[in-house]
Amino acid sequence: MSGLLFKAMIGAALFCAAPARAQTDSDFYRRKNIRLIVGSDAGAGFSAYAQLVGTFFGRHVPGEPTVSVEHMPGAGGVNSLNYLANAAPRDGTAFAVAMPNFFVTPWTEPKSVRFDPAQFRFLGRASEFGRVLAAWHTSGVKTLDDLKLKEIALGASSRVSTTSVSPMMMNEMLGTKFKIITGYTGTGPTILAIEKGELAATTVAWSTLTSLHQKWLDDGTLRIIAGLDFAQVPIPGVPRVRDLIKDEKQRAEWDFVALPAEFGTAFVAAPGVPDDRVKILRAAFEATTRSPQFIAEAKKRNLDLSPKSGGELDALFRQYGSPTPEIIKDVARLMGVGP
Repeated sequence: MSGLLFKAMIGAALFCAAPARAQTDSDFYRRKNIRLIVGSDAGAGFSAYAQLVGTFFGRHVPGEPTVSVEHMPGAGGVNSLNYLANAAPRDGTAFAVAMPNFFVTPWTEPKSVRFDPAQFRFLGRASEFGRVLAAWHTSGVKTLDDLKLKEIALGASSRVSTTSVSPMMMNEMLGTKFKIITGYTGTGPTILAIEKGELAATTVAWSTLTSLHQKWLDDGTLRIIAGLDFAQVPIPGVPRVRDLIKDEKQRAEWDFVALPAEFGTAFVAAPGVPDDRVKILRAAFEATTRSPQFIAEAKKRNLDLSPKSGGELDALFRQYGSPTPEIIKDVARLMGVGP
């Protein structure tokens, strides 16, 4: 066979193969279902954003697959992330909300997780997820100083969750007297317990309150005592806890625990998903959060939006996602655990 004929045959084969490859990429998701996994109960803030994303996401994926939202609560969201890392398919047909413990527990209690956060791929975020400390109107609590005078019951999901860690740190750093009661698997059950008088306070996402309980905020049924993250609470006179912590080392520890709020409602693909599928999912997520229909529906549901791309979140995680050994040790001690 002449060299010229051989080159011609190779060229023809490549010409035929290229469209076939493109067709394969375009058709992979056709007639498939993508599972969107949430590590909290239905009705919680993370669930609300997952339901919103799930409604529109499939429209922007080539092949227009269906999207089903699955709730997998437990261990402050760790169960869902363990599942995504170890049991879910790695072909791009499953992704999950990066629950707050994605950023804390692997460092402070590595034996309790079965995943390495650095191996996940961020697809994007819909919104930041700043949390606040809220107290029921019958608790008698109006300011942080009130919390230093008497013990009150505060609801949280698990001892390793940021819903527990933040009030534990406040007890040590500011002298509050929270009695932390765990076992509430989401905002819905926690708020119900507050209404019944079982609890007096909890930590909760600001966007959850504005979307589900704006009337309580307006009439004072639920009082906002402090902001727990980097964002200022849009209520005059409500302080940020980090501004009240005078010791720089303690403030660095607080910021480590508050970091998940910067990632907010971030979504991650499982480790090992092929790069081309990650690219498809990232493009679909960005198209979703930019679509007028998505934005209009978020407004209708009173859900704030402040999207970031997967690449931006990757860079943010590389910059802030690795705390110093000293911070890990101190936060783990406060949690009653250890590396």
